[in-house]
Amino acid sequence: MKRWIFLLICIAMSSGKAEYLELQSAYKQVLDSNDGLKSTQHAVQKQEKLNLASKMLYLPQVSLGAYYVRLQEPMNMHLVNQSQLGNLSGNIGGNPALAPLLQHLGQPVTLQDQNVIFGAVNIIYPIFTGGKRYFANKLSQIALEDSYLALKLKELSLFEDCVKLYYGVVLNKQILYTLESANSGHLTHYQNAQKLQNKGQIARLETLQAQVNYDKSSIDVKKASDNLIIANMALNAMLNRESKERLELVKQIDIKQDARLESLEYFINKTLEVYPALSLMDNKIKSTKQLSHIEFSTFLPEVGLFGSYMMNDNSSVLDKAMPNWFAGVGAKWSLITPGGRIQKYQASKIASIEAELAKSQATKDLKTLCEKTYNEVLSFKSQYFSLQSSIELANENLKLRQKAFLQGMSTSAEVSDAQNALALAIIERQSVAYNYAIALARLLSLSDEVDRFYGFFN
Repeated sequence: MKRWIFLLICIAMSSGKAEYLELQSAYKQVLDSNDGLKSTQHAVQKQEKLNLASKMLYLPQVSLGAYYVRLQEPMNMHLVNQSQLGNLSGNIGGNPALAPLLQHLGQPVTLQDQNVIFGAVNIIYPIFTGGKRYFANKLSQIALEDSYLALKLKELSLFEDCVKLYYGVVLNKQILYTLESANSGHLTHYQNAQKLQNKGQIARLETLQAQVNYDKSSIDVKKASDNLIIANMALNAMLNRESKERLELVKQIDIKQDARLESLEYFINKTLEVYPALSLMDNKIKSTKQLSHIEFSTFLPEVGLFGSYMMNDNSSVLDKAMPNWFAGVGAKWSLITPGGRIQKYQASKIASIEAELAKSQATKDLKTLCEKTYNEVLSFKSQYFSLQSSIELANENLKLRQKAFLQGMSTSAEVSDAQNALALAIIERQSVAYNYAIALARLLSLSDEVDRFYGFFN
């Protein structure tokens, strides 16, 4: 019995333990569970099917048709007309043996009765369409490339979001810890002030000041706690987990001092070479050119082969006389159409210029963004290591103020300011580390080198 109780206690303790999750594992979970990414993956699969379908344009069109037709009346034909029949009667009137023959010649012959039933296998094979099929396949291939690029762009975007939310939780947890530590310091100072007031060494005003500072600090702790809850909810939502599920993340954002970046020119050239958004705009230019070719093809003739094999019951004279199959070559050249061919062709040329100008502007914007992000990374890293001295100074100042207060040489306001200055210095450094991580994630996403991100942190 005791063994079962011990086992249940162990299970309860293990179920309450938070799962440790590194950023790399978190990003992998996002790639596996994000519905937006799955939607983009299905868009790729859809485009693969459409691309395969476009290749079928080179196949002939084969159809099977079955028809039933009801004629107004049977199709009849007289072998001889009335005048010819009269002449024949006059010529052979002396020969009564031929009279029955003349009577039959006067009757109409039924070529087809009122009910017509037949089937046909029809084949149409275009051999020249002005290039429509070729350029349609080119467009389909570009659309498939676009779907792959959109998928890659979505993955890079999710990486930036994952870094932002993951380290957002780490930052908020560090802020809460820092404010709790400051709050504990304010409480200790308030308790010391009460003791000194009871001994008559300080005025009640100093004690009230210490109490106010402690209360304000408690409010800041509550706000930080709420912010941490919200940050955890956002991260769990991205990971497709329960909003209250506990996760243990890295303790802090610890930047490697010896991690070096390549030159700015390297990142600019790499971004312009591989960033999916720019490749999408380049494909837009290619698409407009293919559309221009398709619009031009409407001015050209269309040539094709056609044939048909017909099946009927051969129940009528006309059925027996008709051939079973036919084949041929046909051509069509539209001279005047109501579709506005000239204007559409001109519009396709303008669309090509529009796409080229849009890409040119996007290239400039990407260069600017890459340069800005690169400089931000360097700036945040420099700030991070420079702020360490500010923390040390604030810490020493707090110790001196606390000792001076106990000796009656400092006020509650000065101790509180020193306590707050230390907390602000720590939070500022942590915030700089967070901004560094966000900027670095953006820079490495632009150059499609997100796998290098993890090597910049301890």
